[in-house]
Amino acid sequence: MIEVNDVPLPISSTIERAESNLKLLDNAGRAALVMLVFLLLALFSAAAQESSSAIPDAPTAVAARPAAESQKAQFQPHSSDTVSYWYGSNYRTPFVMIPNTGKAANIARNSVEYIHVGSASMLNNFADVTVSMSDLSEPAAAGGSGATEAYVILREGIGLNELTHSSAFKRGPLRNVAFEMGANLETKNSSFAPAERTLYIGPKFVFAVPKGFFNVGLHFRQEWNHEGVLGKPEDYTPNFNIEPTWMVPFKIGKAQLAFSGFAEYNSPKGIDSFGSKTVSEYLVRSVMAVDIGSVLMHKPQLLDLNGGLWGWHNEYGKPASDPGAKQLTPFVGITLHLGGGQPRHNP
Repeated sequence: MIEVNDVPLPISSTIERAESNLKLLDNAGRAALVMLVFLLLALFSAAAQESSSAIPDAPTAVAARPAAESQKAQFQPHSSDTVSYWYGSNYRTPFVMIPNTGKAANIARNSVEYIHVGSASMLNNFADVTVSMSDLSEPAAAGGSGATEAYVILREGIGLNELTHSSAFKRGPLRNVAFEMGANLETKNSSFAPAERTLYIGPKFVFAVPKGFFNVGLHFRQEWNHEGVLGKPEDYTPNFNIEPTWMVPFKIGKAQLAFSGFAEYNSPKGIDSFGSKTVSEYLVRSVMAVDIGSVLMHKPQLLDLNGGLWGWHNEYGKPASDPGAKQLTPFVGITLHLGGGQPRHNP
């Protein structure tokens, strides 16, 4: 790399801008390569489905069942699984700053996310596992590369209509109410070394919408974490969480789209390891997906091209005035529906 301190200031500025642009092009090139891999996987999956569909299905006993048994068969367990790749270049982390400026660093991240949604009998389960790698703007504690984070979200719900074998909780705008439990787990090899362990418990309200889903969870929340700079555990006080989730499919002409996402409100959770009071935290992650599988391979709900926005105010309970404690970050991605053609289910 050119040492910019050895050249005049105007040339130095030009070199810095050029190196920054080359860095962005390098990241964008990697993002494009991963998206191409997803596209090839989708093409292979579509070809495999075409091959298997050419073989006639064997007769089943379903056709011979009485009407009551056929109706019961409609409520068989279902699940859907997706793998996504995401890229954004302007993420923020509290107190990760541009050296010698006091300003928050813009962090480029490449992420791979696996999501499982399933239901069986009265249970609904959701699992989200994301592995993210930051660029050198957020270095690993040992140096040499960007920090790597693994984040896991788990939710398990018991539908009260199913539990009571009734429609007692189908009232007005509600389709159901579930008793929900869950956890968020995190590890990251940055100098801050967060190790989040958070429990969630409370009701989830499932609203009746014409298409897709809209749910709102109201949770008791308890977080334990770790602060690597001081080397101290962080035991926060219990707080309150509101967690809406949604997915709305729609069409524009022949194009099939879906608007999905989640939001979080977390009330203040006490004192952090530096002795500072935490504040209310607001987070929104929204994604607009275009079903390109239906266009390219005539396989709907196989491959999505995504664009989204990640908004976070008072990140991790830090005041937005702290460097890096607020962000509004656009990102792009591609999603492969494993198995191909699986409908999007309500988590």
